[in-house]
Amino acid sequence: MAGLEWIIVLGIAGFLLLAAEVFVPGMVLGILGTLSLVASVVIAYLQHGAFVGSITLVIVLFGSMAGFLAWMALFPRTSIGRRLILTSAPDKADKSAVDCLLGQIGEALTPLRPAGTILLGGRKLDVISEGELVEAGDAVEIIRHEGLRTIVRKTTGAVGESA
Repeated sequence: MAGLEWIIVLGIAGFLLLAAEVFVPGMVLGILGTLSLVASVVIAYLQHGAFVGSITLVIVLFGSMAGFLAWMALFPRTSIGRRLILTSAPDKADKSAVDCLLGQIGEALTPLRPAGTILLGGRKLDVISEGELVEAGDAVEIIRHEGLRTIVRKTTGAVGESA
């Protein structure tokens, strides 16, 4: 019966180590927990045969799946989970605020090679030129947005105008 006790101890220790991995990142506890669970299954097969080994394997697999599902359900409710998980969609107002800049003309504060900074309506914006080199002081027009990038092109219009 000494082998059966080791199987149980290794199995419980493995599950506890995997649970502790959530709170102590670094994968060390997770690897030790996994090795402990594998060792419990291997000992069960070697010392008690295929029947006990298979039962141990099924318990480890179902226990791991149940633990993972419980973690997925409970983690977002923890204080760490609430800080790490996005709970709301981005505001539509952000998109419309960016769209209202299209066609406006600003002044390049830095050379755009292709990225740099422009002055538009008293505020600084980080932008990317459409491809050509834009010198500091040149007028630029906002022509489009690609994700978080604002694309500009050199223009002949006066700073502060809208196209």
